[in-house]
Amino acid sequence: MHTRPAAALLLLALALPALAAQNAKQVREAPMDFDPAKPERIEGWWSNGQELMRLDPNGAYRMWLTQDRFKRPVEVGAWRRTNYVFFDLEPYRAKPGTRIRVNLQKDAGLTELAREGMADFRWLPGPPHVIADDMLGAWVSPSEQLLILDSGRYEWRRTVATTGITEHSGIWDSDNDVLVLGPDSPAIDTIRLRLVREKEGPLALESAAGRLMHAPAAPEPVASPTPGIGAPTGPAGGAPAGTPAPAGAAPPPAPPTAPRHG
Repeated sequence: MHTRPAAALLLLALALPALAAQNAKQVREAPMDFDPAKPERIEGWWSNGQELMRLDPNGAYRMWLTQDRFKRPVEVGAWRRTNYVFFDLEPYRAKPGTRIRVNLQKDAGLTELAREGMADFRWLPGPPHVIADDMLGAWVSPSEQLLILDSGRYEWRRTVATTGITEHSGIWDSDNDVLVLGPDSPAIDTIRLRLVREKEGPLALESAAGRLMHAPAAPEPVASPTPGIGAPTGPAGGAPAGTPAPAGAAPPPAPPTAPRHG
C-alpha cells in the first residue's frame, strides 16, 4: 500500500546529491560583477547627465545638481567605503550620524553608482565640459588684462597710464555665456562680459568698455642639443673646439672688436 510513496522518496534521496553538486557547480561558474579581493577604484568624477558627484581620494565628496562644477555644490561631506560593493556618504550639513548608502552595480559591463532618488551615475575620465571652462585663463586688450582662475577668483589690471582705479580682484560666476565679476571692493560695481565667437573665430569677452581676447600661449621651450648626442661641440661645420689647425692652414679670423667711442 505504501510501496509507491516509499519508492518516490528513495528516488528523491538518490537525486539530491546530484542536484546539490550541479547547483554548486553553477554557483562556482557564475561570473561575479565585482571581485571582493580587488575592489574597484571609485575616486573621481561621476555623472548621470543631471547631477554631478566628485569623490576625492582624501575621503571628501561634493555633489552638484548641475554639470557645472564651478557652481556652489548642494552637498559636501565625507565618503566611507563599507565593502567592495557599498560605500556611505556622510553630508556635513545633515543631522549627525546621517549616512546615505550608495552601491556599485554593473550595466553592460560598465560600473555604475546607484543612489536612491537619483538616476545611476557613471564614471568620467574628467569633469564634463561647460561654457565656464572657455572663460578660464588670461584675457588681454590694448589697455587691460583679466585673469580668470579656476579657484573662482579673478584679477584685473589696467595696462596704460590712466587716472582712477587701475586694478581690482574678486570672485567670478557665469550665467550661460555671461561672465559676472564681483569685486571685493564695495566701491566697484559688478561687471558683466559676454563670451562671443564670430564665424568659428577665436573667443572673446565683450563688454561696453571693449573686447578682450585670450592671451597667446607661451611657446614651448626648445631643448638645447646635448653635447655628444648627435650634435657638434665645436663651430658649425668645423672641427670641435680646441682641435689644432692642420699645418700650413691659415689662422682663423679674429673675432670682431666693438667700436671705440670718443
